[in-house]
Amino acid sequence: MTPGVYITVDVECSMGGAWGNPKLRPVPPSRAIWGDYDGRRLGVPRIVEILGEYGLAATFFVEPFTDEQGWPGEMEPVCTYLLDHGQDVQLHIHPNHKHYGLIRQGVECGRTDQMADLEPGRQRELIEEGAERLARWTGRRPVAFRAGNMGASEATLGAVAAAGLRIDSSYTFVYAGGQCRFPPGDPYNGTRWYGDVLELALSGFRQPRMPGLHRAKPVDLVGICLGECRDAIERIAEAGAEAVAILHSFSLFKVRNVQYHGGRPNRVVTRRLRGLCRWLASAEDAHPVRTVAELAEAVERGDFEASAVAPPALGRPWRALRRKAVQAVNNLHWT
Repeated sequence: MTPGVYITVDVECSMGGAWGNPKLRPVPPSRAIWGDYDGRRLGVPRIVEILGEYGLAATFFVEPFTDEQGWPGEMEPVCTYLLDHGQDVQLHIHPNHKHYGLIRQGVECGRTDQMADLEPGRQRELIEEGAERLARWTGRRPVAFRAGNMGASEATLGAVAAAGLRIDSSYTFVYAGGQCRFPPGDPYNGTRWYGDVLELALSGFRQPRMPGLHRAKPVDLVGICLGECRDAIERIAEAGAEAVAILHSFSLFKVRNVQYHGGRPNRVVTRRLRGLCRWLASAEDAHPVRTVAELAEAVERGDFEASAVAPPALGRPWRALRRKAVQAVNNLHWT
């Protein structure tokens, strides 16, 4: 089975400063997910439109606790929209979204947004509740989970298995030992079994050692250029492993403040996504695009063999520095 490429999108609503300022509310789905600005839909519909132009499907990891954020009934239409457009829906959880609703009801609970900081039993409860909501909204139970902030640990995978899910996609060596609570030793891209759970790692690569460059970057189209994304995918595939890229529901637009006011197109990231889709559509035999649901089906059939490979080191430091300069300008709201 030729190693696949997985385009993944985390679909969520930012807390928008609501923890620190009680006058604020979490950002509504109309802004953070749909990207509704001046009659344009710059969020999930724009991502789906670009995928559709090239006949591709992505996996959308959907955060189900928007009811607790104060936006009841608004996530089911998102799931319906994605399924109607041939996309894959899986489970994504930011614990603080659930905690916000509990605290507003007067229920004492922690305020951590890291899944791994919770007791294993509590992690399982959240995953089961989130999976039940997605099953109710989509008519199918999710098979995969991704922790918000990639904030899972190996213990989280036990909760994933106990909740009946088969795949996790929270590990990335770039953040391991930090916000990603997997141990930082033995970094890898690709897939690895942890008991009954297959870990599908968010891909990353090592950067040249130069002032101003982090030691490594995830394959996130907001943070890397198209050339770096292509090179990382090619190197990972040549080593015999799956490659995973990430976006967020709000990646194709930029905003004026934490409440996501004043959204306008992020043309740099939009060009990167379109370029990636164009390249993948033209290289289908070498780099087939798959969804996580398709991966789960292959695992169930016995057609998949896990492969974890060492992260590649990409050279061309001047390309990385040029990308940083482009992003510094692009981060300005008015550009």
